[in-house]
Formats: sequence, structure tokens, C-alpha cells
Amino acid sequence: MQYRRDIDGLRAVAVLPVVAFHAGFNQLPGGFVGVDVFFVISGYLITANIFAELSRGDFSLVRFYERRVRRIAPALLAVLAATTALAYFTLLPGEMLEYARSLIASVFSASNVFFWTQAGYFDSDSSTKLLLHTWSLSVEEQFYIVFPLLLSFVLRAFPTRLKPIIWVLMAVSFASAVASVALAPSAAFYLPHNRAWELMVGSVLALGMVPKIRSAWLRETAALSGLAMIGAAVLFYREQMPFPGAAAILPCLGAGLVIAAGETGPTLMGRLLSWRPVVFIGLISYSLYLWHWPVMVGAQMNSFLFGGAPAMAIKIGTVLVSIVLATISWWFIERPFRNGPLKLAQKPLFQLAGVAAAVLVAVGVAGQFDQGLAYRYSPRVQQIADLLTDKSHRQMREGSCFLPSGSTVDDFDMACVKQDPQRRDYLLIGDSHAAHLWYGLAKAMPTVNVMQATASGCKPTLTHPGSAEERCVALMDRMFDGYLPSHKVDTVVLAARWKRDDLPRLEATLTKLRAQGLDVIVFGPIIEYRSPLPRLLAVSDRMHDPDFVDEQRVDVSAVDRAVGKLARQKGARYVSLASAMCPAGHCLEVDGKGYPVQFDYGHLTGSGSEILARRVVAKDPGLSQGPIAAAPATTNAKGA
Repeated sequence: MQYRRDIDGLRAVAVLPVVAFHAGFNQLPGGFVGVDVFFVISGYLITANIFAELSRGDFSLVRFYERRVRRIAPALLAVLAATTALAYFTLLPGEMLEYARSLIASVFSASNVFFWTQAGYFDSDSSTKLLLHTWSLSVEEQFYIVFPLLLSFVLRAFPTRLKPIIWVLMAVSFASAVASVALAPSAAFYLPHNRAWELMVGSVLALGMVPKIRSAWLRETAALSGLAMIGAAVLFYREQMPFPGAAAILPCLGAGLVIAAGETGPTLMGRLLSWRPVVFIGLISYSLYLWHWPVMVGAQMNSFLFGGAPAMAIKIGTVLVSIVLATISWWFIERPFRNGPLKLAQKPLFQLAGVAAAVLVAVGVAGQFDQGLAYRYSPRVQQIADLLTDKSHRQMREGSCFLPSGSTVDDFDMACVKQDPQRRDYLLIGDSHAAHLWYGLAKAMPTVNVMQATASGCKPTLTHPGSAEERCVALMDRMFDGYLPSHKVDTVVLAARWKRDDLPRLEATLTKLRAQGLDVIVFGPIIEYRSPLPRLLAVSDRMHDPDFVDEQRVDVSAVDRAVGKLARQKGARYVSLASAMCPAGHCLEVDGKGYPVQFDYGHLTGSGSEILARRVVAKDPGLSQGPIAAAPATTNAKGA
């Protein structure tokens, strides 16, 4: 097909928001939709080429994959090699073990499946997943394993039914994506059958399955509307919203409109997209996508190297470094291998790519057999780092009393809120920052039956933001509107990873609970860190810098004071976890055996939960003995 500069410009529109989003520019909270725009562009261009060759009768699957290898492999293999070197010098053993697995998966275009199998609320921090971004490349390659064969078969066997078959497959993929967003969010995000419809938006345009836009003013309207739709998604979407599913329609349809508008003539938006600087970003967009994530993850893992540099300067710096590396990669790797002096014939191309891939796989296998190349660190660091790969979190009772992402309210075990007539009944409600308190509170208050109703990301409030998952709304409704009115509970305990935005909803919740005569305890925010505490302690040990961990601590004091003030105003008891963890400015970091008390940025380990709970109860023995002042009478009847 004829080269279109505006499509390279559209690539720039796709990649820049992704890079800005990953760099941490909050002004573009929906920048992640750039990947969906890429899918539409890819589906359009690749389908157009396949269909043209099939129509001429000279389509070759081998030639098709040769073009894919020539386009994808050189820059990808270079990035994988560079990232592996970065991983060797920066990742802890457990992290290196996971990296080795992701490296092998990336080489075989299966990283989306790998990261899907690893997905979970307590999955290792994305700030150490150097190859996380390769999931989208794997989705594309898996699509192009199936789609050319499907297109070829349908054109031979059912030539007159191509369009309805494509529409049906697209509809099935879309329906699966919508259903998966609600039932299995990780599968909706990573798996190819839930993303195929996005690539097929481009395919239906390439196959001429929608009417061409002949009118000049309609072309202008379509192009402007398309860019506006993409822009709206970039500006107003939020990472917490259910995605992709139906929400992906906006950026995908927007990309489709821009492409369709440029098929039959020029437009003002097309001329803007064809502006040389914009086209240049589009030309380097593949390399920019490949390089930006390792650069940003590397910068985050080694943030201590930047001293007191302003956060904005670091963000801008990582973007500029990514663009420089992408330009070098495009000029010296992509272009020469595709159409320059390094362009190889088919056989040597496959051989070279195969050898390079085999070397990377061998490195990945070595990382597996040598337990993440643990020899790089001292036994003490290895001991600390073990927590980074411990995902059991049994102390939270995950899957029964704590609902992780991807679960539903039906998974909640009502035995978690079974009352005990021999003890005081406390109902602990909240998110994971409530769940990690259960173990310690149960140990520190043996005279109290600590019941638990918690779910990841679910604040214990009567109302919820629009981005709240259905399981959050359902569980909180079950507790506040169903359980509490029908069971006499001695004390309701609310705990969460509180933010300032939660205060109005928390105020309304406290007002209602106190009006119902319920005794309420609110636990404040816990100490947090910019990176997982085990990693920070390991780096501190390696650098022989005892102050390093303190420098990476997040200041939660303002939120702590605000939540405490609100709780006391509403007649609730308040427990400042931040003060309990850091008495006199000395923060609790390790337990008696030297293990970190938090296994990531802030969640408590079992021992950390117990130590903190015992501190809290020792400071306020009345915590397990009822309210400070008698609450108004209630008509609730205590039941099992």
C-alpha cells in the first residue's frame, strides 16, 4: 500500500502519551490508551498488505514472517540484551529469577501470557519488571500467527462470506473483552482474544468493510473527531477504571476515524500529523516504546543516584534519554537491517535472529538454574530479598476474608464474620491495608473476636468513586447495609490506604455509623516507601548507607493528621499507625530476626503486623475494652 505520512504521525500520537504516562506525568492519566491506538494502526497496515498479496495470489507465509522478523527482531533483541545487562547489575536474586523467566517469554512472544500468570494484587512491583511493556508486542505477534492463516483460509473456502465472518469474530472478541473486564481483569488486559477486536478495527478498514469517506467536510470532521476521541481518553481516563473492555472503544474508534479520513484525501488534521517533527517521532515510535520502559524502571530502581534532584527533572530526563536511545536505535539498528547495508537475505536473517534469540534464552535458563544469579549478593542481602518473591500472604487470609483483584463478592466466606458469644466482636472493614492488620490484631487482642471483611483497593465507605470495582461496592453494601443492621457488633474498625480524596466519603460513613450507635475505631495510614522495603534494605546493606532507607520514606503525616482530626470530630477512636511505627522518629523496619516488617512499599508481613498491633495495644490498652464513651443505644440483636 502507498506510504502515508499521517499514519506515522498517528504513531507519534500513540507513543508520546504512553511514554508520558509511564514517566509519571499526571496531566495525562489515560496515556496508556496509546497502546490501543497502536493496535488499530498495526491491524490496518498489516491486514492491508496481507489482503493485497492474497488478492494478487502471491501471498507467502514465510515472506510475511520474514518481514515481521526484519521489522521487529533487531531492535527488540538489542533492547533485550541491554536490559539483561541492566538486570544483572541492579536486580536482587528473586527479581532476577522473575526477569529470567520474562526474558524467555519475551523471546518467544509469550510475555503477555507470562505476566498474566503472574498478575495479582501482591504481584511483585512493576517498578522492577524491566520487560513488562513487551506484553503488547506478544499480543500482536500471537494475533499475526493466527490472522493471516484465517484470512487465507476464508478467502479460499468462503470468499463471499469474508466480511460477515470478520464482523462476527470481532464481535465475539469484543464481547469476551467486556465480560473479562468484569470477571477476570488481568485476562482482559493481557490475553490476545480479548485484544483481537482492537487490531480488527484496523482490519475492517483495510478490507474495505466500511464505506469510504468521500465528502471533504466529512473527512475533516472524522479526522478532528478521531483525534478528539483519543485526546479525551488520554486526558480523562484513569488507571483504576475497568479497562480495556468497552472503554477501549473511544481510543480505538478515534484511531480508526483518523485512518479512514486519510484514505480518500487530505485533511487539516492529516497535514498536522504529517508535520516533519511529528512524523519523526512516529518513525522512532517502535524503538521509543521498546527503550522507554527499561529506562524509566532503571531510573526508579536507582533513584538514590539522583540525590535531591527534583522529581520533574527526573521525569523529563528519562523521557529525553528514551528519545535519544530510540533515535540511535532507529538510525543504527532498525533502518540498516530493514533497508540498509545490514539488510540480510531471508536465510541468514532467520539464522542471525535465531542465534541471538538462543543466546538470550540461554541467559534466561542460566538465571533459572542459578536461582537468580544469587552469587552476586551476600547471604544477608539474599535473606532480606527473599520476601520480594514470597507471595503467600497467608496472614491476610487472601481468597476468603480478603478478596483480591479478579474475585467477586460471591468468593467472600461469611465465616470470616462469624460472631463469638464468648468474646467481644470487632468487625474489620477495608482494603489490603486493613487486611494486613488482621493477623496482628487477632494476636494482640485475644479477648476480641476480630472479624474481617476486606478486599483489595476497596475503601470502607458507604459510597465509592466511579472507578470502584463491582466487588468493592458489593462487599461494602453487604457489610454496611446488610450485616451491620442485622448483627450487634461491639466495634467497627475501618482501615485503608487513606488519601485526601477519601475524606468526604469517610465523613459520611462515620456520621451514619455513629448515628446508628456503633463504636468505631479508625486506623490511619501506614508508613510507606518509594520502593519495596526489602529492596531498600538490601541496597542499604550493599551501599553501607544506614540512612538510605529513611531517605526513601514517603511522608504520610498530613493525611494521618487529617484522618485523625476527622475521626475524632465524628466521635470515633483513632489509631495513628504512622506514629506507632515511628516513635520518636525511629521507624520500625525489621523484626527480631532481621526480616523486613513490610514486604513491599507498605504492606505488613505477619511478624510486622503482630509487632505493630502489640505496640498499638500497649499504648492504648482500652483499644480492646470498648468505646471511650458510651455510644447511643441500638436495637441491633447480636447474632451468629
